[in-house]
Amino acid sequence: MKSKLLLGALLASLIAPPSQAGSVTLPSGAPPVWKSECSSCHVAYPPQLLAKHGWQNVMNGLQKHFGSDASLAPADAKTILAFLERNAAPDGERFDAASGRITDTRWYGRKHHEIPSSAFRSPEVKSAANCQACHEGADKGRFSEHALTAVGRRFED
Repeated sequence: MKSKLLLGALLASLIAPPSQAGSVTLPSGAPPVWKSECSSCHVAYPPQLLAKHGWQNVMNGLQKHFGSDASLAPADAKTILAFLERNAAPDGERFDAASGRITDTRWYGRKHHEIPSSAFRSPEVKSAANCQACHEGADKGRFSEHALTAVGRRFED
């Protein structure tokens, strides 16, 4: 019986979305244009943090990208969108946000529910979208609550 439970737990861990853990494996074969363009203003968010249609909405609205014009050359936009769609989170409410903001997904809310909203407005953080202010390895897909920056540790409890 124990071996069946262990096997079940192992299988569940293999099919669970990687973003359930503290780390998200950045997909191999990420196009350099994704990293260069998407990290020019913020961390290049791992595709698994938003469902496919969320990425489609984001990429189709780059001319008004959360208050900025982030328009890209059509070929670059096509390359990035194809990468995001291939590696997006499974469809479903957990990684869905009508706003297109990862910070509005149920997953994000569950992971950050104890953080006061004032923390995201602090001078060091500035915005909930500034993952690297609190998470040491955000640029590498590491969002563990056990690897926080000094700023992140201040807001931990």
